[in-house]
Amino acid sequence: MKNSEKIENKLLKNLKLCTLPLPHRRSLPFEFYWQNSIFTQEKKRIFTDQWLGLGRADRLMLPGQYEALELCGQALLLIRDQDKALRLYANTCRHRGAKLLEGNGQCQAISCPFHGWTYSQDGVLIHAKEMDKNPNFDFAEHSLIEYDLKEVEGFLFAFIGSESTSLEKQLGDFAKLHKPWALNDLVTTRRQAFEVQCNWKAFLDVFNEYYHLNNVHPTSIDNLYWKPEESDITSGDYASQFGLTSGTGALLEAQQLSALSKMASLTEPWSLGARYSWIFPNMTFAASQEAIWVYEATPISSERCQIRQSICFPKSTTELPDFNEKSLAYYQRLDDAMSEDIIALENQHKGLRNSPSLQGQFSPLMEENVASFSNWYATKMI
Repeated sequence: MKNSEKIENKLLKNLKLCTLPLPHRRSLPFEFYWQNSIFTQEKKRIFTDQWLGLGRADRLMLPGQYEALELCGQALLLIRDQDKALRLYANTCRHRGAKLLEGNGQCQAISCPFHGWTYSQDGVLIHAKEMDKNPNFDFAEHSLIEYDLKEVEGFLFAFIGSESTSLEKQLGDFAKLHKPWALNDLVTTRRQAFEVQCNWKAFLDVFNEYYHLNNVHPTSIDNLYWKPEESDITSGDYASQFGLTSGTGALLEAQQLSALSKMASLTEPWSLGARYSWIFPNMTFAASQEAIWVYEATPISSERCQIRQSICFPKSTTELPDFNEKSLAYYQRLDDAMSEDIIALENQHKGLRNSPSLQGQFSPLMEENVASFSNWYATKMI
């Protein structure tokens, strides 16, 4: 047996420890947070075999509004067409492969900057100069490559593999569990993207556990969070855990007086805390008393990821006369806590990258969402 095969078998044996009952379950082997060969397997078994979260649908509301993004190495183009339907295309010209659009914006048509081939918002090729002189050229055969896209509870989900699976089965009872927050009615008020020098799974891990709060956020948000309740038993590929807070977890400890109105749809206990949910594999969010904040983690490499962050409020809240002023405190809370998380994550990655093969054990209450993902991920990868 080759040495490389021995390593693979050892990793497989260690990965099976992630499927044990929670008191005995182990975290993912450290190699799964930095090894390139693992990232290659993830592309096959995770990212092209699962519906992936693309954040909130309302961020593109007008016909022609678009966002160019990358997802696991694929250049994608999200655009709202003239019929106000959202479409997801490969951001690649059908002529000779040039990238069509960059960043965010609004357009009447999608025009390639290389040779000028032009597509309508519904992906149909409508102009290709000189190609009418080629008798074998068929415009209908050169529409943009389109991927499956669905909206559930205001969230977007994309399938970039060859044959889509059931999103309804994947989400299970997600809509029922999150009904108190009236997710469909929320409005995105800020969206931004940034990179972190860590594995995509590590970023999502830290967002979904309480264990790091008093070490990483001792003066910013730690004192707001009580110990959480046990994670909910869910029927879909997601994990969720609710916990009470002192005041609101959506603001820093020093800015609690800037709190906006609570969501009208919430009753106790939901109006007294925050729910942290992780939709496997790549999207997570916190549903607090006045707002939700959402993160999509996209791997750039095995050791680097892009994070897209959104924060959303009820429409009625955004119409309050003091919303623009008070919302700044919410944005600051996200920025300050994230800065603290990134320092911890990048330090963790240095340790993971330069350590022997190890697997930690979970704090059953404080890391339940992470333990649930570990089990789900291992089952997909074995």
